[in-house]
Amino acid sequence: MFQLDRAETLRRIIRASLDVGPALSAENSRTVAALASQVRMVGRNLSQLLHAIHSGDAVPMETALPIWEALDERVKAVDAELTAMTIAHGLKLRKAAHLLDGENA
Repeated sequence: MFQLDRAETLRRIIRASLDVGPALSAENSRTVAALASQVRMVGRNLSQLLHAIHSGDAVPMETALPIWEALDERVKAVDAELTAMTIAHGLKLRKAAHLLDGENA
């Protein structure tokens, strides 16, 4: 993909990672902490739901559908946020390693 052999590509990425710094900025670290809190909240809600199902106290699926839809939207938002961070850092590393289009010199 980069028109370099695997070893040279890895060398460039490793060198670049030393210059670029940590994968998460302070702002990204705060965002990940907030996302982790939301994931824990979702986990507690799912645990309560499973407990209600096992005890026979669960509401019909039609009643719970808006909750499932909101949960699905939240999971997609968390995924999008983490994907954006990953892509941004990857681009930063490739740029520092001179591995972007036309920068293989």
